[in-house]
Amino acid sequence: MNEPPYYLDISGLKEPREVSSEESELRDRPWVGIRFDCCGVYTRVYCSADATAYRGKCPRCGRSVTLRVGENGTSARFFIAE
Repeated sequence: MNEPPYYLDISGLKEPREVSSEESELRDRPWVGIRFDCCGVYTRVYCSADATAYRGKCPRCGRSVTLRVGENGTSARFFIAE
C-alpha cells in the first residue's frame, strides 16, 4: 500500500541565522554532556582553549561545573552534576 508522505507544518520556528566565528570555533572543540540534577537539564560543556578543563553552567539556574582534564583521563562522554 503506497500512502502519500506526511508533511508537518511547525509554526513559530526561527529562521536559520549566520553562525558567528566564535560559535564556529566552539563547535570544533571537544565537549562532554552534563545532566544538571539541580534543574533536570542536559547541556554540552566545552573544553577550555588551553585544554586543561571543561567548564560550563546550568542553562536554567547558572550553577557552574568544572571538570579537570587528567593525565589518564576517561572515555566517558556524559556526566551528572549532583
